[in-house]
Amino acid sequence: MSSPSPVSPHPLVGVRAVVTTSIPVGGMGEVRGPHRGGTETFGALGVNRGVTIPSGCRVTVVEVHPPRTLVVAADG
Repeated sequence: MSSPSPVSPHPLVGVRAVVTTSIPVGGMGEVRGPHRGGTETFGALGVNRGVTIPSGCRVTVVEVHPPRTLVVAADG
């Protein structure tokens, strides 16, 4: 019996983006980042749901919840 193939991470995991609408404590905001040869806006949740991530902050995508929600961590 063969072992299952490893699951490849979503291509957006690890991508850097910029918060365009602040991500409030326990809520959703928006980020803009590179995708499909251009730039797109996605709904975003903070990985630490107890901290606000302000507009203009640079973030890194850590999870993707299809179809268009990203979980992000603030850089720095």
